[in-house]
Amino acid sequence: MNTPASSSASSVAPRASRLLARLVPVSPQWRIPARKAERLGWLQLLLGVLVVVGAQMIVGLVAVAAGLVRLGAGGGAAARPGAAFIIAISAVPLALLGYWLVVRFVGGRPVIELGGRGAALRELLVGLAMGALLMCAVIAVLALLGSYHVVDVGWSPGILAGLQAGILAGFTEEILVRGVMLRLIEGWVGTWWALAVTAVFFGAAHLGNPQATVFGAVAIALEAGILLGACYLLTRRLWLAIGVHAAWNFVQGGIFGSDISGTGSGRGLIEARFTGPNLLTGGAMGIEASVVAVVLCTAAGLVMLLAVRRRGLVVPPCWRRPVLGEAVGDERSAG
Repeated sequence: MNTPASSSASSVAPRASRLLARLVPVSPQWRIPARKAERLGWLQLLLGVLVVVGAQMIVGLVAVAAGLVRLGAGGGAAARPGAAFIIAISAVPLALLGYWLVVRFVGGRPVIELGGRGAALRELLVGLAMGALLMCAVIAVLALLGSYHVVDVGWSPGILAGLQAGILAGFTEEILVRGVMLRLIEGWVGTWWALAVTAVFFGAAHLGNPQATVFGAVAIALEAGILLGACYLLTRRLWLAIGVHAAWNFVQGGIFGSDISGTGSGRGLIEARFTGPNLLTGGAMGIEASVVAVVLCTAAGLVMLLAVRRRGLVVPPCWRRPVLGEAVGDERSAG
């Protein structure tokens, strides 16, 4: 029986799909790759790692030479106020340029992951809004459960530290994990295996942080690995994932005063006190290790993966693909 209510409900999905296609359309240049997906893929992978690490090392050495950072006798380093933020800002264009050069000249194709012109800015802004809203939702739930308490509000160096973490990690980690690793591994073993591998890698990579926990790494693999991977898969560009990641870090640390991924970051705009079990608050790892963040952010990622599948953007493993590439499923509607 087709009631008015069911008719209204059935019309929501197509409208939502059209809205999503307008806000974050898939790159019109992208195709399901041919059996041999990328030229010199292993070399691209190696150079991608070197580009991201090298960009930060080069800027760090320049900062030392300029006196922004002083190396101590024991191997430690002391940075002038704002130096870390300057380093983060400076490393981003180098990493973007390095990625562009690797894909363009080693991969031998247009760099569609950084293309889009107008779409790039729109997707970056949508990503920033998504990341901020997700972190606000996590904090709101914790506050309602009595686990988040505001102690003070005011300027703190933690605001700049959160901004630095958002910019540097948002760009460099997305270039490496989604732009290089997810893209290349997907070309070899398909979308789902590539998403799983990069999510596990992304979570495990955070185990090196000073206050990291195993549960926190698993939480990041689930919530961020799936969500950020879905952001790239949905558009085949990096801007949406960069926006989500940057806002995610800045809002949780620079605004709400949570530790960021177990780095030991201090207060932000808000000096906060967390109470309750670590499973709820995330403990020293920060709210990324909270079960609330895991549920909300993983759910958002799964919804986006459904859109990836509906758009026909799932790539089969290379041995199941034709010799020549195919057009994407919703290319005609996305424009």
